[in-house]
Amino acid sequence: MYKVLIVDDEPLIREGLRTIIGWEELGYEVVGSAAEGLDALDKVAQLAPDVLIVDVRMPGMDGLTLIRTLQERMKPCPRFLILSGHADFDYARQALAMRADAYLLKPVDEDELTDNLAKLKQRLDAENRAARQMDKSPERSRDELLVSLLTGRGAKGAEANAHPAFRASSYEVILLKLESRFEIDSEKSDVIKRRLIETYEASDKALFFAMEPYLGLVLKDGHGRGAVYDGLEAICRENGLDLIAVSGGRVDCLSELRLSFRRAQERMRGRFALEGGRLHGWDEQGAFYAPSGAGKELPEAESYAERLFLALDVGNEEAACAALREMGAAMLEANMPEQSLKAGFVQAVTAALNKLAASRPERRARCQAFATEVLEIYPEYRYAGALERLNGLIREAAAEFRDYGGDKQVQRMIDVIRRNYQENLKLESLAEVFNYNSSYLGKLFKNTTGESFNTYLDKVRIEKAKELLQDGMKVYQVAERVGYSNVDYFHSKFRKYVGASPSSYRKK
Repeated sequence: MYKVLIVDDEPLIREGLRTIIGWEELGYEVVGSAAEGLDALDKVAQLAPDVLIVDVRMPGMDGLTLIRTLQERMKPCPRFLILSGHADFDYARQALAMRADAYLLKPVDEDELTDNLAKLKQRLDAENRAARQMDKSPERSRDELLVSLLTGRGAKGAEANAHPAFRASSYEVILLKLESRFEIDSEKSDVIKRRLIETYEASDKALFFAMEPYLGLVLKDGHGRGAVYDGLEAICRENGLDLIAVSGGRVDCLSELRLSFRRAQERMRGRFALEGGRLHGWDEQGAFYAPSGAGKELPEAESYAERLFLALDVGNEEAACAALREMGAAMLEANMPEQSLKAGFVQAVTAALNKLAASRPERRARCQAFATEVLEIYPEYRYAGALERLNGLIREAAAEFRDYGGDKQVQRMIDVIRRNYQENLKLESLAEVFNYNSSYLGKLFKNTTGESFNTYLDKVRIEKAKELLQDGMKVYQVAERVGYSNVDYFHSKFRKYVGASPSSYRKK
């Protein structure tokens, strides 16, 4: 029987879970319950449960914090089934990142919970059988030797040299990370492990090891990287998964195996920026993405959001995608962590869409829909995949907001000015999103309207300022509202076009 602890702040839920499920028939025993996270920590220490059913939202220590704490403290750690009364994308994403076995919504469906418990029991049974077999197997000593050589902790070089499995002229550590936009089923992971052992260890080409969150091979005698990667990719593809693979480089003796492993680990830290379809070496030329642990902010984030907004407003998808590419390249160069980088993209696109919604109220619903779709980049495990998804979204948005043919650029400029006069509009910025030379576009605008771009913008702003002054708004508030950050400059412009000061005009 596997022991179960129920953690939920609602007494009815705790009692209901005890009674609606036929625990013994499924191979489980409910050994206790807890009303919140801190109580659950004490119960785990006392009862040593195999499985926790955990509510996400609880007073004190919440469910996700409880899981994170137990995973840090306990090896091995209990398995988790998560309950939530909120269909919240962020909770689900965090739960999956913590390797929870299921994420279930309240009210709990009896059949769904029973089905998940049955699947979990199968996984627990398989792990226990494998552990018992490992205890009986002479390979356990080989695995212990390999781990000690890779980590440098208690390394036994002489003993390893005497072991027949380690005999080779050279060694190369290959680290693998199984990837998917969805939760990776542990059964698929186990299948891949078995295939790797059958394919590479049985032929004495490599030694297999598993070191969470990675799988790994130690290639022996310089077996070709390209052929090895093709085999790894085929095994993963058969099971519906992708992979990221890096090499720590070849070494000539077992005492240097730790160096190859450490270099592979360092390269794997920047895996988000690595392209698919090949094995990456630790010493490749070019930019090396090495994300720092601390979250970072991009200094020019607002300018990228502004460029993106203007490009979307005129329906120029190429200019919008270019702004995204340049922003992404800058974040990679700044070594921003993956989550910070994704958040930067989301903030920039969301800010642009919010501005677009404000300037085009009739499109507000579509802007909000696009803003929701931006969150779909979070499950992406490659930078290229995240950027491709964003580019597709931006191209779709730009197509929807494109109102005019290519021969009506001046009318499009006028519409942009009238919708966004309060923004920091510049001819150079508009020329970029319209794909025109700024000097040519300025002449085209003046020939069509009879006024320069800056004069036209000033007049639109001043006309709006007159309306706001008549409504009783204060001068400094009006200046800021129509796009002048300097009140004195606003005074001079207003006097130039109206012939009176803002204060005098308001008193009329």
